[in-house]
Amino acid sequence: MDEAVLTATACTLNGVQLPANRHEASLIYTIGRVNQGIRREMRARLAGWNLGVQEYTTLSVLAARPGLSNAQLSRRALVTPQSMIEIMAKLEKRGLVKRGPDPNHGLILRAELTRAGRALLADTDPVIQGIEDEMLASVPTRDQHTALRAMLAAMENLSQDSERRARRDAG
Repeated sequence: MDEAVLTATACTLNGVQLPANRHEASLIYTIGRVNQGIRREMRARLAGWNLGVQEYTTLSVLAARPGLSNAQLSRRALVTPQSMIEIMAKLEKRGLVKRGPDPNHGLILRAELTRAGRALLADTDPVIQGIEDEMLASVPTRDQHTALRAMLAAMENLSQDSERRARRDAG
């Protein structure tokens, strides 16, 4: 059972000091701060490979889903299609990805990792996993699984809401 102690100026939950200001303790604010910390750590730890957060994310997405188009890849890597064009050009120049025409639509290019791209991910994935391990070191495994399920459900809900708005706006 969670032990909560509330005072006029502070809140403690299971020994963790939470901000007294409701805005600072909101889930959205907290997720944003965690995101900033993760991105800062990723930038620092990937610098030795001359790899940025967006480039690493793109490689990771392609490892899981080879053959994506630029538009599909930009959505999954959380960047604009214009930014993805620049990211892919950098990754191609380094020999980490290759693109070829879609057999059914010549104007669409499908991307996949090269051997060098897979090797780079093999080197960097443990470093990135280390960030997650450090971040969750004091969180019980049960709570880690609960948090992951909650975030996946939140992603799905936001995705469905976005799709509904797009259909409504188009109609």
